[in-house]
Amino acid sequence: MPASDTDDILITSTSGAAALPFATVTSALFQQVFTQPPFSVNEATLARQREYLSQLASRPGFRLTLAQTTDTYLGFGYGYLVPPGSRWWSNLVEPLDEEFVQETGARTFAVIDYGVLPRWRGRGIGHAIHDELLAGSGAVRATLTVRPAAVETQVIYRRWGWRKIGHEIMESPWPETTRRRTPPFGAG
Repeated sequence: MPASDTDDILITSTSGAAALPFATVTSALFQQVFTQPPFSVNEATLARQREYLSQLASRPGFRLTLAQTTDTYLGFGYGYLVPPGSRWWSNLVEPLDEEFVQETGARTFAVIDYGVLPRWRGRGIGHAIHDELLAGSGAVRATLTVRPAAVETQVIYRRWGWRKIGHEIMESPWPETTRRRTPPFGAG
């Protein structure tokens, strides 16, 4: 494998309660990424993220992936397996077919939050986090949401194989219309 900008960067993942010791660093990264445009979140959103991150760690299939150099954290991603009976797909403006929305608890990994510090972007770090997070999930497909204003992010996801399957009007923390995408990386 040829040398890349990620050769000196460690990508690690942890699951469940083992991720809790990394909650503070993950929330700090979230703040640095999402207080910048086009997201520009406020303090209330940052507080909600700190709260729900700890709650998510107890969900089945929760996974946290971090990127770091020897002394600096650079990026993060986390999510969980969508459980059976979930309402995950129920708020889309145009409903999906019944077979598509059936969840088994192992079929779909929901990427909840994901980001790389601005000065470390464009070096393959985000892609490495993305690939590690999804590869270790055990799911056959994944989903995430993207704010419409995050045009650059949408371009990156399309380049990585994600496709739009619908949009929804979400409640906090992102009250704007978002797009939900699923990559074609598995059957189902």
